Formats: sequence, C-alpha cells, structure tokens
Amino acid sequence: MRKFVLIVPFCVSVLAFTACSSSKDSEDPSSSRTDSVSQQAGDSSTVTTKLLEFSPEDFTVKAGTTVAWKAGDNIGHTVTTGTFSLSGNGLRSEEEPDGKVDMPLQKGKDVSFTFSEPGTYTYYCSIHKGMNGKVIVTP
Repeated sequence: MRKFVLIVPFCVSVLAFTACSSSKDSEDPSSSRTDSVSQQAGDSSTVTTKLLEFSPEDFTVKAGTTVAWKAGDNIGHTVTTGTFSLSGNGLRSEEEPDGKVDMPLQKGKDVSFTFSEPGTYTYYCSIHKGMNGKVIVTP
C-alpha cells in the first residue's frame, strides 16, 4: 500500500509536467501568420502593439500609404526596418537595421512612416526578439 501511495503522486506529477510542456517544432513564422491587411494608395494603416506582438504583423499597402504604429500596451518598443534571421524557437538571432525606419514607440506617442517606394520591408522591435512583421508596398 505504501508503494501505491508514493507512485500515484509521482505519476500524476509526470503527467501534469508532460501535458504542460510544448514540443513545438520550428516552422516558417510567415506560414502561421493569418493577419494581413491591404490598403489603397494614399490611405493610412494602423499597426497596434499588444502582448508583445504587432497586429497585424504582415500587411500590404500601395505606395504613398502612411502606416502608423500605436502602442496598445505600456511597454516600450521600437519600429525598426531591416533584415533579421530567426532561430529555431522563432526569436530573432541576428538583426541588421537598414536605417529606413528606426523609431521608439511608447504609449501615447504613436509613430508613422509613409512608404513611397514599392518593395518588401521587414520590421521588428529591437527590444523584444519575438516582435516581427512585414510591409509589402505595391505600386
């Protein structure tokens, strides 16, 4: 009986631990993104930060569109364009700003940028390694 009393809590603990652990394989971060927005030329688009994410992360706008980033939380962020690579856990392991956009973002102090040239602009928060996105600017 004593062995039974010791084994049951141990088994319950093991089951609870394995149920809470994650075996998430690394995947292409762009393949799991479902939030996408398209805008017309001259329009504006707003990206909001919340819970350490940009929303939407990826979106398409026409050249001449002004994109505003709004802090939806009380945490300081940046909006920085440039290149980066992702590690197996989905966090940036290397980043290189390109100098096009590099602005601090704080609650109550929105920032904006007008994308006048077509192209693909990857952006990220240089403070938080999991905050990444992409703006596709069409002619």
